[in-house]
Amino acid sequence: MRLIASLAVVLMLSAPQFAAAQTTIVAVVNGEPITSYDLRQREALMRLTGVRGNVRQQALDELIDDAVRITEAERYQVSASEGQVNAAIAEIAKRVKLSPGQLGQALGQSGVNIETLRDRLRAQIAFNSLTRARFRRSGMVSEQELVAALLKDEERENTIETTLYDLEQITIALPDDPSQARLNRANKRAEDLRRRFTSCRDGVPMARKTRNVVVKPFGKRLAPELTREARAALEDVAVGRLSKPIRVPRGLVMFAVCDKSTQRSTNAAMKELEPTMEEERGRQFSQQYLRQLRRDAVIERR
Repeated sequence: MRLIASLAVVLMLSAPQFAAAQTTIVAVVNGEPITSYDLRQREALMRLTGVRGNVRQQALDELIDDAVRITEAERYQVSASEGQVNAAIAEIAKRVKLSPGQLGQALGQSGVNIETLRDRLRAQIAFNSLTRARFRRSGMVSEQELVAALLKDEERENTIETTLYDLEQITIALPDDPSQARLNRANKRAEDLRRRFTSCRDGVPMARKTRNVVVKPFGKRLAPELTREARAALEDVAVGRLSKPIRVPRGLVMFAVCDKSTQRSTNAAMKELEPTMEEERGRQFSQQYLRQLRRDAVIERR
């Protein structure tokens, strides 16, 4: 989504009101109406984000796409929570150096109701969740495709330098929804373990004897094989020490670094390439999916 690059300046503008002129229905999508008010609002929002050309037509097309997205998401009982929408609003506000409240005020002073942005985000988030779930079942990039992509890209190294870790996973168990006091105690226990943990030989047995702590061998893993959170937690951890805890649904996870070395690896090069290829394939899948849904939708323009 294009951000509102100069939105902070809007705070200085005089404020047209949302007072609607006569509202009419401009389109019906799968039985759901799109009103002239919806269209005026979306058009104003798109102009703020820098859209040029026939903005009215683009706004109507986007509203139709959103209606199609919502219909399909509802068919699979997928929706965007208010928390997800609020988080997206907060991220947009942060990027234009405003608070969420100031963002709403800035939009309002340009004649755009904050609900117009929320509606747009709600449709995008729900449809993105749906497409990710469907893409995971059918669109994963195979190892053969990754190898072929590496060989095809002459500018990309077939091997990259990466870190090979030998790890033990240490988890402080927690219930599904721990109280803040319980979580604070778990964090304190984690910091105590990290302070006392100075080698895998002595630290692993010590951790096993600690209440509500589960220790499992994690084995040798290349850095690109780990999650983003795990890579960040392990980045500066010395051999024989524990990483910072990572919050997971049922506990706090730490990794003990029993050994690490630097090596060049083709597998690491493929793992580094994989997210880029999956993102591009997912984007193509989403566009094709939406085109098909739009062809099948009952759309009446007035």
